[in-house]
Amino acid sequence: MKITTDNFFTTSDGIHIYFEDRGSGLPIVMVPGFLCTTKFFEKNAEVLSKEFRVITMDLRGQGNSSKTCQGNTIRRNAQDIKELIDHLGLEHVVLLGWSLASSIVVSYAAEFEQYKLNGLVTMDGSLYPFSDADWNHHRGRDYNLQNWFDTYLPLYYDPKLFYDKFIARVSCAEGMDDETRAWFEAECKKTMPWTALELHYDFCLTDNFSNLKKVTVPYAVFGAQSKAYGLDMVDRFAAEVQGYSEVHKFYKSGHLMFLYEAEKFNACLADFVRKADALSRQK
Repeated sequence: MKITTDNFFTTSDGIHIYFEDRGSGLPIVMVPGFLCTTKFFEKNAEVLSKEFRVITMDLRGQGNSSKTCQGNTIRRNAQDIKELIDHLGLEHVVLLGWSLASSIVVSYAAEFEQYKLNGLVTMDGSLYPFSDADWNHHRGRDYNLQNWFDTYLPLYYDPKLFYDKFIARVSCAEGMDDETRAWFEAECKKTMPWTALELHYDFCLTDNFSNLKKVTVPYAVFGAQSKAYGLDMVDRFAAEVQGYSEVHKFYKSGHLMFLYEAEKFNACLADFVRKADALSRQK
């Protein structure tokens, strides 16, 4: 995709957010996880845009968006999504967040009372990484600050160590081939360590599990047999919402189910968008 000025909008606090907009029809807004970018959804956006309008974005600090020095929090990123939705004049949105962005989209739904939403999707992400709850398999569980320091601070002082371990955690069981690793790491390195660590620490401290009770629009949770989180949390998340919910489990792809099981992922998401629209029309 050729990048132009149309790929950016400016937030209320002056940050330039990069996004890509494909297709027409019911809108899907797809938000990538920690360090990641619009490129991660390439196998999904092109296919889904044949039926839907698909918007992918780079969170503040990440990818092609502005490199922030402060204020990079879960709530501020949720506000960025609202401002993007208003900028594009979107209605009847299915909002999807992967990994860390699962917390961002639940925060959006709670903070802005499900503004313009037809449905909500979370994908293989903790909604309170420091929680001591039995569903939480994040390495920071029960306020394990030392584990967090040991895992994430190498992003600043030993990037090779960090990426070796990070890629091992998010890959499928067979590991990641050299070509995939090259673009994966190149995209992640567009994010400066200081803004990444600020966001991740806020993510760990933010309880969005309790906000699931505020979700009344149709909700889908995608989970994977991954080294990052595990599958048992998805049924627990689905049980927390007040209205319709559905669960999709992936067993071959680890944390990157939309990449390694793209065909299954795209079909499940498309079906949910149609279903969410039908349910919204019944109200």
